[in-house]
Amino acid sequence: MIKFWRVAWHEYSRHVFRKRFLFALFSVPILIIFMVILVIAMIIMETSVKPVGYVDYSGLLAEAVAPPRVKWPDQTIPMLAYKDETIANADLQAGKIQAYYIIPEDYLKSGATKVIYLDKIKGSAERQFASFLKANLLSNQPSDIANRIINGNDIIVRSTDNSREASQNRFINILMPIIAGILFIVGMSTSSGYLMQSVVEEKENRTMEIMVTSVSPNQLMSSKVIADILVGVTQLVVWAIFVILVLVIGSNYFPWLRDFKFSGEMTGIILAVMIPAFIMISGLMAAVGATVSEASEGQQILGLFTIPIWLPYLFIGVFIQNPNSPLAIAMSLFPLTAPMTITLRLGFTTIPAWQLIASVSILVISAIGAVWLAGRAFHLGMLRYGQRIRWKEVISHQKV
Repeated sequence: MIKFWRVAWHEYSRHVFRKRFLFALFSVPILIIFMVILVIAMIIMETSVKPVGYVDYSGLLAEAVAPPRVKWPDQTIPMLAYKDETIANADLQAGKIQAYYIIPEDYLKSGATKVIYLDKIKGSAERQFASFLKANLLSNQPSDIANRIINGNDIIVRSTDNSREASQNRFINILMPIIAGILFIVGMSTSSGYLMQSVVEEKENRTMEIMVTSVSPNQLMSSKVIADILVGVTQLVVWAIFVILVLVIGSNYFPWLRDFKFSGEMTGIILAVMIPAFIMISGLMAAVGATVSEASEGQQILGLFTIPIWLPYLFIGVFIQNPNSPLAIAMSLFPLTAPMTITLRLGFTTIPAWQLIASVSILVISAIGAVWLAGRAFHLGMLRYGQRIRWKEVISHQKV
């Protein structure tokens, strides 16, 4: 047993402490941070802080109340009152304001306004002036009613069987399972790729022949799979910490992040599906590495496993419309598509218990079979140095 864990630690450390792994580990958070900063910078650059003027003929803004506070990264745009259009137009031509609105006498009946500008007014300025008008229209209403109208409604759409629920303000709860699935695929593909490459290298330099003098092929492959899982877990833990920090810090600036709720039940389901799926894919990757003679051959065969894993994302529209369709159920039970299908469906429906039990059971059996297959392929690989092994020979009991 000590030798088993020594092999696992050796396999884990040789990947985790490599520069390329550390680069891949931190490149995802750095890329996300860069994209967020880029989006914020674009919003700030496109927002003009020049005042917006208005000429009020309706009397609505005679004693104007201040407009609602804007949410970061938008910047507050001052609203300037003008007595007539001549003065407002002069300031517009001089570049002192970016535009001015004309509010006619019959505004309270017609609701129509007119905007004058030299360069098209930015979207942020339009939204802020609309909020400014709305705040003054509601100035005589109780504050709770005014705030509810200004902030809008939170309409929850729920199916008749209570299996699906969606809300405009809670879309983050639908988005997060999708993001979790993508991160899982990336982490699994990266770590399993390392495992396949190491098996091919040990087969080429005949290191495996020395190692099996101390441990059996099945123990050797099991320890490698365990190490591969720990490599993937390392990636996912670092990324999960990053996501949690983003949610905690971002909720101070983006209120919609406060609606995020990741229940313990959802976490348990995802882990129950992802762990055996991770073992299964690792075992298959190791088996591929043991059957090919060069690493380049293994990369070509990997597509047979990675394409089905990504396949559920092509049917996301179908899952949204009917997450309990026969297609969704079938893909939840097929081992290679089950992890992502289950994860996607969790965002749109409550999955029946029998489907979860059946899916996890099939994944566990597949994981055991994949590790056995990897051990057998590894054993045959030692006897076929420099040669490619047929899958028929690996599966059958044919002697070589």
